[in-house]
Amino acid sequence: MSSSSASSSLYLFTTSQTPLPPRYPHPSRPKLILPSLVHRTLHNSLDGDTPSISFNHGDGKGTVIIPHPDGLVKHDLPSSNNSTSQSQSHNPSPNGNEIPENGLSDESSKYLVDSELTVKLHLVSPSSPSNYLERVKESLGILEKYKGLSKEKVDTLLIGFKGVDYKGKKTETDPDSDSQADADGEYTIDKQLESTILDTWKEILEEKGLVGEQTKLGSLYSPLNLLKQLVSPSQGKGDVKGIKVNALDTPDCHHLPKEYTGYARGEGVELWAGGGGEGSDPLPSPHLHNLLQEFSSKLSSLTGGTIDSSLLGKLIGVDGDGLKFEKRGAVDVRWVLSYTLVSKTRNVVKDKGYIVAADLYP
Repeated sequence: MSSSSASSSLYLFTTSQTPLPPRYPHPSRPKLILPSLVHRTLHNSLDGDTPSISFNHGDGKGTVIIPHPDGLVKHDLPSSNNSTSQSQSHNPSPNGNEIPENGLSDESSKYLVDSELTVKLHLVSPSSPSNYLERVKESLGILEKYKGLSKEKVDTLLIGFKGVDYKGKKTETDPDSDSQADADGEYTIDKQLESTILDTWKEILEEKGLVGEQTKLGSLYSPLNLLKQLVSPSQGKGDVKGIKVNALDTPDCHHLPKEYTGYARGEGVELWAGGGGEGSDPLPSPHLHNLLQEFSSKLSSLTGGTIDSSLLGKLIGVDGDGLKFEKRGAVDVRWVLSYTLVSKTRNVVKDKGYIVAADLYP
């Protein structure tokens, strides 16, 4: 489906870490954590007499936000631009107190220094490199606007693509994935997808002001061949610095090939091991369609019919062998962003969650 034909955009923020398993049939693998968190959020937001939802008809293509932004925790970490614009020596505030030269109150400064923000962005809907870059900008803009987490204050930004989910061991090819092991056991991805990823990263690395100057850029689940090209993207064509981190959807790095870990160590690339549950497609579009189906009538009423209940009203089933959904549906997930805000001094999580961006079709 083309996003140009979408009737509205949906932005959905998870509000709880307590899962509520979906009630509809779905593929048993991969085991994903996000559908259950979205299910919980939809019930928290839409059950009851006062649903928490924002709908703006805008330019004819409505924007739906669940829950209502007023109910979200907003941190308001100041951006470097804000600090610069406010920074003046002995500049009094309206209440007569002097504003520090960095433009921040003591409380804000301490909060800023103490916080470490990690962002993972999954680009899941097929697109061109330039459109992928716009989605990166969109996602960081949404994070800043509604959660108060400035792009300049992102410590690490990790970006992944659907179809790239290397776990460090040879497995059966996922029927819904373009990734596979070749005859020599080397994990590879579809050549067209690889070309798109490399072109997208070239644009990301060359984009000025995309994130803060100190932000570390990294990839999600890149196999060795792709990782090498992302670490040294310029290949003699200018001074383009590459990525510094590669996160893996695996509990540890023990079963990674020695040449993989050896290369990363030699190039100073950090390998991050994760517990799994996200994969390269954390919330497949049929999952989101079926999650919204339970609330289709209410969503139609709350949006004045912009969300068509007749399209969301029918569940998408699974095929005969139960391995995948039968079809897509009336929803197309564009990207999924996860954020984790940690107190460095106390080593505790201040806030974490997911943001899902999707197109809803007429």
